Amino acid sequence: MVPALNKDTKDEIILSAVRTILAQNGYMGTTISLVSKEAGVSRGLLHYYFKNKDEMLARVIKENMEVSIAMIASVFEQHTTPEGYAKGIVDLLRGVMENDPDFLSLFFEGFAVARHSEIVNHELAALYGNFRAALETCLQKAKDKKLITPALPVETLAAIITGIIDGMGLQLLTEPDLCRNKIIWEGIETAIVDLLCRDR
Repeated sequence: MVPALNKDTKDEIILSAVRTILAQNGYMGTTISLVSKEAGVSRGLLHYYFKNKDEMLARVIKENMEVSIAMIASVFEQHTTPEGYAKGIVDLLRGVMENDPDFLSLFFEGFAVARHSEIVNHELAALYGNFRAALETCLQKAKDKKLITPALPVETLAAIITGIIDGMGLQLLTEPDLCRNKIIWEGIETAIVDLLCRDR
């Protein structure tokens, strides 16, 4: 007899299925039936976890953003120079683009859906605020330790660096061949270092 899955395991299996179907089919092509089939659970059980597709997308965005916050914090824990911070941020973006582009594409799927979905819009706005706040905290600690000397307030700096990550992410998803252009990655690093160092 196969043992019943515990709640945490079911959560993980269902969320993985939601992520897979959304990434493969996009929001419009995702259905409860497809997700339940991918997860190997009944439609009824899936409805216990999610009322609709909006809740599915909002949950995936939340999980991904929590991962993003942990990753950006790790950059500032592992490095102690502007060049190190810049390289760490670029390595994160490059790693996602090369190994898990769906991670980013699901965020951009959320942008489109947020225009028509209150729950997705609310989740996206709250989570982006959390990401910027986490980045701002990291930048402030680095500034307090005199590891960076930005000309801009750290709040503004956090918003600009977030914009660089998102903007480059969207461009690289649209034109994947750009990922192989070494000069682009070096240029992003240089731009971030310039933001972190007033006298460069």
